[in-house]
Order: sequence, then C-alpha cells, then structure tokens
Amino acid sequence: MAARSLLTRSRMPRWHVGVFRGRRSGPPAVQEPLFEIELRPERRYFRQILQALTGALTDTDQLRAEVAVSRVLGVIWASDPERNGGTEEAFGRGLVDFARQQTHPAAANLLRVLAVMATIREVRQAAAAALAVRPWPAAPWDPPVGEVVVGRCWVVEDAFGDHATVLCEYGYGPDLRTAPRHGIAVHIDRIAQGAAVDVSLVDDVDAAELELRVGADHAKDEFRRVEPGWAGAVLEQALARTDHVPDVPVAPTFAPLRALALARVRALPVSSLELVQSPAWPAPPGSAAGSAWSGAGAADQRAAIIAEFCRSPEAGSLSTIPPMRVAGLAGLLLEFAARIDPADLLRVSPGRVEGFLDWLPAALRAKPDGADSVSAESVGAPPDAAAAGSPAEVAAVVRAWTAWAARQAGTSLLTRDALARVVDEILEDYLRAD
Repeated sequence: MAARSLLTRSRMPRWHVGVFRGRRSGPPAVQEPLFEIELRPERRYFRQILQALTGALTDTDQLRAEVAVSRVLGVIWASDPERNGGTEEAFGRGLVDFARQQTHPAAANLLRVLAVMATIREVRQAAAAALAVRPWPAAPWDPPVGEVVVGRCWVVEDAFGDHATVLCEYGYGPDLRTAPRHGIAVHIDRIAQGAAVDVSLVDDVDAAELELRVGADHAKDEFRRVEPGWAGAVLEQALARTDHVPDVPVAPTFAPLRALALARVRALPVSSLELVQSPAWPAPPGSAAGSAWSGAGAADQRAAIIAEFCRSPEAGSLSTIPPMRVAGLAGLLLEFAARIDPADLLRVSPGRVEGFLDWLPAALRAKPDGADSVSAESVGAPPDAAAAGSPAEVAAVVRAWTAWAARQAGTSLLTRDALARVVDEILEDYLRAD
C-alpha cells in the first residue's frame, strides 16, 4: 500500500497537532536512553536489561515500571519487520526464563509487570506461572501493577473521516477523583487502513480533553464522549491492524508505548454491542470486503461506476480531455479505493486524494497484474490512455471525481464546499511539484 499515512501527509487536523504537542513517552525518570538492546539470547543481555530496569521496577510508581518495560518491548517489536509476534514471543519467553531464576526483588517485579504488560498472551501466562511456583519478595506497589480504574473515554474525528484520536482515562486507586490519573491517546489513520499510528501518554487528562474539544470545535470536526467498551473495541482493532499491515509507518513514539496501550485496552470492558457509532474503518486486507472486489461481477461493478461518472455533470466539465483518458483515470481512482477501503469505494476525503496522487506514478508504471487491477483496458480504453494524461488532466479528473462522489454520498453542501477547497489546495501543490 503506497498511500502516505498521517506521518507524511501535510494536512492533519488541528487537534492532532495540539493534543500531541504535550505528549511524552514516559515519566521523566525514564526519558533518557536506558540501553541498547541486541536481539541475542545470551543470559548476559537479559542481565543487562534487568539491571537497566531495576530503578523503575523497585520504585513505588506503577506507571514508571510499566513505561520502562513497555519501552523494552517496543524495541523488540520495532526490530521485527513482519510484525507477526514471533520475535516478541521468543524474547519474552527468554526474559521470563531468566527472571524466574533470579532472587532479587527487581526480577520478581519484572515478572509481575510482564504478567500484565507482555504483548503476547503466552508470555503473560509464562510470567504468571513463574510467580506462582515459589514465594517472591513483596511488590512495592499498592494497588498492584496493572490494576487500573477505567475512567472516561472520548473520540474526535475529522470532518472527512481520515483521522481519529481516542483518549481514555485511567487511574491507580479506588476513586478517580483522588487517585493519580493518566490517559492513553491513540491516533488512528484511516488512509493507512484504519491502523493505529501514534500513541501518547497523557499527564493531564482534563487539559488534553479540553484541547481536543476546543481544537475539534475550531476545525468543525466531531468530538464526543464514548463508552469505554466502544473505545476498547475500536482501539483493539486499530492496534491489530498496525501489525497486520507491516508497511504502515508509525510515529517514533508508537513503539515505546505500544505495550502500555495494549495493556490499557485489555483493561477496558468488553463491549457486546455492535459498533454502530464506530468510525467506518476500512476492511482489513484479505477480508470478505476486500476479496469481493476481485470476485464475480467485480468487472461489471467497476464498469458501471465508471460509466455513471462519465455521464455525470461533473465529468461533463472535462470536455477537453479524451473520454477514454477520463475513464482510465476513473478506473485508477477505483483501484486505489479498492486497495485501501474496498467496502467504501466512493468515499472521498483530503487524505484519500493525497494518497492517490502519491500512489499514481507507481500505478502508471506497473502493468495490470490480474483481475483485481482496474485499468483503462478494463473499461475499453487503450492501455496507455491514463498514462498519457498530463498532471493538469489528472488534477481535473480528480477534482471532478471528488465532487461527483461527494454528491453521490449525499454529503451536505457545506461539507462539499469545504472538501472542494481543501482538494483544490492539494491539487495546486501537486501541479506545482510537477
């Protein structure tokens, strides 16, 4: 998938820039680099890790210990280009095996944190089993690490559905009104197939909530409070997609806080309700929605959509562009939509336009590679019909397609006007670059 994520796209919601301005990857005591982890199984490397973590693991601050261990697990996750969990499991089992053979309190506390924080279920189970086989020194934490109280949750989404941030509140203590509180904010990029691409640890939840609310109001985006179970279901899906789509780029702060975010998601209640109000996240790769695009009748569906667009008033304004070229570019717009969101082919947004323009040069160089490839040939155009288009012609077709698809979706006139203005800015940048 060649579309840019929010990490490289130039147009992000104002509230994204705001809420992450004050983010941190951990308490000040663990901000400095702890050590360099090498993926080697020798015991001396596990010993170095335990020694580096000892200060955080013997402190009375549960969150400090969790963040320190999350940073270690994040290095391991980031080292695995396939993101399939194999490296994490091998490392985690090795670390558990080393810690269970030690006797000092830091080893016991490492096992306690891994029993809660490890990203692989089998590693959490192994850590819990190691704690059960013999008495260990008492933990310094009250309440125990991982036993957080869940507070409020919110979501903010930009008007065009490209971005969302979910913020959830947690605390250590029986009453959130008096307990030390923190928040986890996860940013989700729909153009990156609904993957989570950034995580922030929030010190002041009230200030972050206010900044999200004000920023969303200023940008005319949607901000609302949501049930914790709803937030948990959305976050679980988004974090899983980051692993399922290994080439999705993530922010530098994502890996260090990934394990902490996953642990906090597991602390959220399980929702038995369908996510009626959830963002319409794209179907994951290999899903039924994705395979339907290449199934029987897909070619007819593509041809019907393209034909309807070519008959539209919006396409009528393209009289200076050969009809076959218009059809070919419309086919490429559909192909890009099918790659990132096959369940919603006609959704248009600034992020989708930017992603398409980034993907287009490689698509024009590539040859049709199968039944799921939408090309000029699939709609009766010459093989080079789209490739022969100038940047100005590409921009004109994209502008017309965006206006047509927004009208087809029943988008309000106010939102369509806003979309047109942003798309015009994107296309101006595209034309200047060429």
